[in-house]
Parts: sequence; structure tokens; C-alpha cells
Amino acid sequence: MTFENELTVHHYKQRGALEKFHQSYEDAVESWKAKLPVEKGLIIGGEEVDTDETFTVTSPGDLEREIGTFASATPEHVEEAVEAAKEAQSDWEHTPYDERAEIFEDAADEMRDRKFDLAALMTLENGKNREEAMADIDEAIDFLDFYSAELRRHKGYVYDTGKVPPGQHTTNMLRPYGVFGVISPFNFPGAIFAGMSTGALITGNAAVLKPASATPLIAHEIFEIYREAGLPEGVGNVVTGSGRETGQPIVEHEDVDGVVFTGSRTVGTHAEETFLEQGKRGPVIAELGGKNSVIVTDEADLDKAVPGVKNGAFGFSGQKCSATARVYVDESLVDEFTERLVEETEENTPVGPPEERETMISPVIDEDSLEHYQAIVETAEEDGEVLVGGEVLDEGELGKGRFVAPTVVRDIPHDHELAREEHFLPFVTIHPISSLDEGIEKANDSDYALCAGLFSENEEEIERWFDEIESGMTYVNRHISATTGALVQAQPFGGWKFSGTTGKFAGGYWYLPQFMKEQSRTVVKQPDEE
Repeated sequence: MTFENELTVHHYKQRGALEKFHQSYEDAVESWKAKLPVEKGLIIGGEEVDTDETFTVTSPGDLEREIGTFASATPEHVEEAVEAAKEAQSDWEHTPYDERAEIFEDAADEMRDRKFDLAALMTLENGKNREEAMADIDEAIDFLDFYSAELRRHKGYVYDTGKVPPGQHTTNMLRPYGVFGVISPFNFPGAIFAGMSTGALITGNAAVLKPASATPLIAHEIFEIYREAGLPEGVGNVVTGSGRETGQPIVEHEDVDGVVFTGSRTVGTHAEETFLEQGKRGPVIAELGGKNSVIVTDEADLDKAVPGVKNGAFGFSGQKCSATARVYVDESLVDEFTERLVEETEENTPVGPPEERETMISPVIDEDSLEHYQAIVETAEEDGEVLVGGEVLDEGELGKGRFVAPTVVRDIPHDHELAREEHFLPFVTIHPISSLDEGIEKANDSDYALCAGLFSENEEEIERWFDEIESGMTYVNRHISATTGALVQAQPFGGWKFSGTTGKFAGGYWYLPQFMKEQSRTVVKQPDEE
């Protein structure tokens, strides 16, 4: 099949049917409000398992709205889930590759039919506004379709390498590692959960799936779609709970052959260390965040740069590993750029309940995020200048949730912690530079190398920046967002340095082979058997 990105909002706009989009989404929100809260157990070996300990999830946009009560898995439950996966894996590996692909194609079709339902749930569960929530579900569908197409294109990654030398016949193939742990984050609870789980499962591995404790319901809904599409019992198992009680035992389990993870550098590097200490040879496929730079040269068009930085920094309240975090602006333009960014932030970044049409700025996910925001703002006021934002917003409807103002800061030194550490908040620092040389040097002076942006109308500057910037994702003059919004297949997503562990990116051509190991099979035949 020919792969095409889903792009729901774009297609509704093209057809002049945006009002229909809004109405379908709003109907789905009301439907979910009537169904919540729910109760969910674990899914182990095809059975729902209740636990003694549970946890409750509330909506970050309205803390009085319960999403549901969820089973909290212990290490013993993880043991059961791994055992179920291990028992199911061999039969699943030997399921013909086209049948595996068909299951995920059917799941993508079902997700396509339910996209408004899933997007509405995401808004209530993690606080994404409607367009970002729909884009998240679109990306999830894209992952299923693209990985299915790739598995078919490579015929299951089995190659007949011929009869050389004479009398011998060799087949070269990629085979699954066995059992994968899949540990997904709250910020893209549809796309990243679906992408990582599909990568592990479609290649013939069985898996234990642990969604973020803030967003378990969307994971349950997607996994149920997998099961309805034909995923065999035990091949996938869902365990919910904390990172310490549930996630860590998955990583440390002796029968878990690989881990795919998106989250913090600390957790990801710990997973790598655990695998090394236990002598495991399987992969840790991890995306570990970013501190994403943008350079605005003296040949930039500020009509592109200002909205690009605003959208990159403040979409989903900066709770993206791809969010624009530090901006290096030529000193000849820095005052004008900063003034215009502050004005744009004050006038065109509406904060509100995420289900409302006008809302751009979403709530932050939890109390830790709220406290961290307050702490970094206090530091920014002491060591720099907060130009706009810096406030917790708690008046009127905003008082029901966790809302903060998008924040622009200047006069922070390049080597200050605010300009070097990932914050996962709507917080961006502006730094003057004297040249492109200085901008590239400072942009590269980071442990992270996930996303980077450039604004320049000079072709020589653009080509030089592409060659010298240290970043997995690179964007030039992207006014819709300087560093965020990658599309499956067109813009595979991943990073270098401490932003990733493999250098192979999600949604790209080299993603699926990471979940498999190579085997060469040679059979010697007698001449009369040739």
C-alpha cells in the first residue's frame, strides 16, 4: 500500500469543513464525560487482573474530574506478564509476517474510525487541546500504517542470498529478540505508545506494555483495538503503575530481552546500565529528551521566526522533548525579535480549559511540574529578567486545573542551568549572539541533540548550519513551529548525544530493524539435490 500521513485537521480545513471537525470532537468530549470515571485492571495473558493497590487519575485541566481508577502492578504482576509474553512469543514469531502486518493495518483502520473518540479522551486525560490531541492520534495511526508497510516492503526482513558458494544455499534474516518492555510517556500517550508497541510487536516480539501512570486509559483503549484486530492473547500485556514498582521491574527482569522507552535521561541511562550489568545483549531503544536550540541570524525573516519560536516553545505548554527551549538571536535583531515575541506571547497564546476551541496553552500534567515551574521562574527572576509570564494562573475556570503562563526570559548566561537543563514547561530563554559562528558553537554546547531550528534567508548560512549543527532533527524557516511537529516517514524523529541511544529514529526506515537480530542460515546440499 502507499503510505500517506493522516493530517485530519488539515483535510477538514481543505474541505471547508472545520465546523464539522469541531462538532465531532465536542460530541466525543461530552460522550466521554458521561462515561467517566472508569475502572481498569491489568491485562495479562488475555485476562483482566485486579490488584489490591490502585491509583486514581484526574484530569489536569479539571482536578475534580476523575478519569478512572487503575490497577497498580507489583513486581509479582510484572513477573506474570513477562511469563505470559515469553510463552506466547514463539508462536507469534512464526505467524507469517503479512498476517502480523494485517493485524496492525486493521487496528489502524479502527483507530481511524474512532479518532475523535480517542482525541477527546486524550484531552481529558492529559490536557492536550483538540488540534494537538488529534495530531497525536493521527501520528499513532501513521505509525501503524507505516510500520506495516515497511514490514511488507521488506517481506518480513527475510532475504534469499543465493547459492554462493556452490552446493550451499543461504538465507539471511532478521529475527525478534524475544520479549520487549515498552515504557511510554504521558505527553504523546497515543502516538508514542502506539509507535513503540507496534515496533516491538509487529516484528515478532511479545511485549509487556507500561504506559505512564498519568495516562493509562488511552493506552488501554489502543491496546483493546489491537486485541479486536486479532493480536493473540499474551503477545501483548498491559501493566499500569509507578515507575519504581512497575517500570523498573520490567527493565530488570532477566527474561526481558529488550526495552523501548521514551522519557528522562536518568531513567534511560539507568536502563542501559542495568542491561550491561546483567550481561544482556538486547537493545535499549530510548529517546531521552532535548534542550532544543534555535538560531535567528541577521538574515532572518522575523515574520517567520517569531511565530516559529512561540509555537515551538509553548505548544502543549512546552511538555514536549522537541520544544523550543533556547534561542540565539543576532545582536542586531535581538531587541526587535524579543519585543515581538513578548507581544505575540501576550496577545496570541490563549490559556484555557483544553477542550475549548480557542485554547492553545494546556495545563501542566502534575503537581511536580507546577512546583518546578515556580522554582525555575524564581531562579529566572533572580539571575535574569522575566519579560512575560512567570505566573501560576488560578482565576476562574483556570483554578480548577494546573495552568501556568507561557514565559519568556532574557539575560540568562549561556552556561546557566536554566539554559542547559530540560524543563518540560512553557519556558524559553533568549540569548544575543554576534555571528552564526557563535550561534552554532553555543547551540552545539549541550549534552542533548534532539531538535534544532534556524531562521535565515541566506542559502550559504543554511547549508553551513545543516553541516555543522549537532542535532537529529533539523528545521529551517519553519514558522508553524521551529522545532516540533515531525511527521512519520517524512521527518523521522530521534536525537543524538544524550537525546537517544541508537541514532535510529521513530517513524523512519531504520526503526523496525532495531527490534530484531540478524541470522544467516546456510544449508549444504548434495549435487543431486540442486
